[in-house]
Amino acid sequence: MNEPIVDYINPDMDLRSKIHLYRKSMEDIEHCLELKPYEWGRFQSRFNQELNVVFRDLMEYEKRCLAEGQEEKIYKLKNLFVRRVRKNFLKGESIVWSLEKPYGYAGDHKIIDDIYRNAPKTAGVDRLYDNYFQMSSISVAVRNRKDDFNRKLIEFLKQRDKKPIRIMDLASGPCRDLAELYADPPFDLSNIIFECVDHDERALNYASNLLNGEPNVRFRRESAIRIALKHDIKMLFPETYDYIYCLGLFDYFDNRVSMRLVKNLRQLLKPGGVLAISNVYDKYSNPSSYFMEWVGDWNLVYRSQEDFEKIFIEAGFSPKDLTIGYEQQGIMQYVFAAKKGS
Repeated sequence: MNEPIVDYINPDMDLRSKIHLYRKSMEDIEHCLELKPYEWGRFQSRFNQELNVVFRDLMEYEKRCLAEGQEEKIYKLKNLFVRRVRKNFLKGESIVWSLEKPYGYAGDHKIIDDIYRNAPKTAGVDRLYDNYFQMSSISVAVRNRKDDFNRKLIEFLKQRDKKPIRIMDLASGPCRDLAELYADPPFDLSNIIFECVDHDERALNYASNLLNGEPNVRFRRESAIRIALKHDIKMLFPETYDYIYCLGLFDYFDNRVSMRLVKNLRQLLKPGGVLAISNVYDKYSNPSSYFMEWVGDWNLVYRSQEDFEKIFIEAGFSPKDLTIGYEQQGIMQYVFAAKKGS
C-alpha cells in the first residue's frame, strides 16, 4: 500500500491553508486505515506533527492578539473554529468524551483515569486521535503530577515514624494514586487513615471498586464549593488532618473560591500538617491547551507562581510556610503549605 500522497504541512503556510491541507491528508490516511485499521502506527508521527502545527498556530495568534490589545479577535476566530472547523478534529474516544461531558463537567474521574492508565483500545483514525491525546503535554503532565504527589506524600509519611495519621484527598476522582500506593506499599500503611472526598458519587463508587475494600480508606461525598463557602468548617468536618492534598481542582476555580477553600482547609490541618495543591502554570508552556480548549471545550485557570502563592498568603499562610515545586515539563506548579505548630 502506498503512503498518503498529500505533502506535510509547511509551518510557513497561513492557518486556513494548514487546515485545508490537514483535511486532505486525513482523507488519504482514513482511506488507508479503513483497509488496515491496525496500521495506525505508520501514520502517528506525521499525524502528531500536522496537528501540532495547526494548534501552535492558534497559540501564536492568541499571543499576538493579546500583545496588540485585540482580544476580541481571539473570540471571533474561536467562534468560527467551533462552528466550522472543530468537527474535523472530533475523532477518538478521549476528545469526544471531553467535548460531550457525559458526567456534566470537564476532567471527570473517567477521563482522568484514562489518562493515568494511558492504554487506548481504539483502532484506525480514532486510535491516532486517542494516542495524540495521551501523548499531549497536558496528559503527560497529569501523569507526572500523580507521581510527584505520591513521592511527596511518601516523604511526609516517612517523617511521621508510624504515628497515627489522617489524610484527606480532596476532589479524589478515581484514586489511582492510592490504588498504586496500596498495590506496592513502601512501608506498613496500617497507621494511616485516608479520607477521599469528591462531589461525584460515580467517582467515589469507581474509586471504592478500584481500592477493593481497603479498610483504612474511607469515602465521603462533599462539594469543594460547599467546603470553600462554609462559614464554620468544623461543623462540616469535625476531624483534623495531618495532610490534605488536592490534584487539579484549583485548575477550575477563580481566586475568590480558591482563597476561601485554602482558608478553610488550613483550619482542618493539625499543627505541623501540610496542605499540598497543584495548579496549571503558564498556558503558553502547555501547547496542547488549544486542542483541549478549542476542540474538547476543556478550559483551565492558569496562574503565575506569584498569583498562586498569593492565594495561600491571603488565606493565612506566611510566605515562609510555602514550598514551591514544578512538574518536570513546567506545565504544572505545586504549593506545599505547612501549618506551624508542634
